[in-house]
Amino acid sequence: MGWKIYLIVITNAASINTNDVAKKLGFDTLKPTKEISIHEAQYESGISIGKYGDKIFIVSSDLVFKFYNNQPSEFEKRISEEFPNSEIAAITIYETSNLYGYNIIDNGKRRRVKSGADLETYVDYGDKLPEEDEVSKGRLFDDDELKEMKEDYSDTELKKVIDQEISVRATFLLTKRYLGKQFDDNESDYEKIRVTKFE
Repeated sequence: MGWKIYLIVITNAASINTNDVAKKLGFDTLKPTKEISIHEAQYESGISIGKYGDKIFIVSSDLVFKFYNNQPSEFEKRISEEFPNSEIAAITIYETSNLYGYNIIDNGKRRRVKSGADLETYVDYGDKLPEEDEVSKGRLFDDDELKEMKEDYSDTELKKVIDQEISVRATFLLTKRYLGKQFDDNESDYEKIRVTKFE
């Protein structure tokens, strides 16, 4: 079983109460129920909201996909308006199908959106992130893997494989920006974060 993460991060949110976040985002009827770990929340339906340091963490397998369109969705516009002085990141990984997505909004402005799966890119908007550049400069495949792939794939297909590998790894690396270390690193703050499920 691979990693799964559906995460929205809002920075510069030290003065925000997590119970107010649901209301700010238009979920007035939802009430806080139980506290769970952020990892457990990835496998729950609905919305979970927590705070760690000066960041708000929202877990929702539905809401993250409102960030991966060619044009901002109404939800993306609303969250950008509610948190105009924050960096907002939507980060999605569903490793078993190589599904990935990220959207970085800085001070209300969409900076970078990329999402895809199964060697297809769905959205590719904005300038590359430092994390993408860092991954692309590293070694993605060993020599034997690369040789085998060159035999098995056309040049176009190989380009798609490389692009997807860079994008998936960049999505993992992007979590370091908000957690201090990549979320799958044993020393990251990921496991320390508690969130409240709203129903």
